[in-house]
Amino acid sequence: MNKLSEIFQAWAAAANPTPEQKLIAEHRASICDTCPHKFYAKPLDIYVCDLCGCPLSKKVFSPRGPEACPGNKWEK
Repeated sequence: MNKLSEIFQAWAAAANPTPEQKLIAEHRASICDTCPHKFYAKPLDIYVCDLCGCPLSKKVFSPRGPEACPGNKWEK
């Protein structure tokens, strides 16, 4: 899956998640909440991953699965 496709699919899922996608995203977000790479981008008023620069509110919906986390924090 190319990066642009992954981003598009994550944003689409975040806009209208299935119940399963919502549960997975909530679990991933709880992991991100304790990650030292979670960074608040004040000018954008969002949290981002400091490793890849993705907004976490969308990154947690990545269709790539656990390997989408560049810090390998999401279990495989």
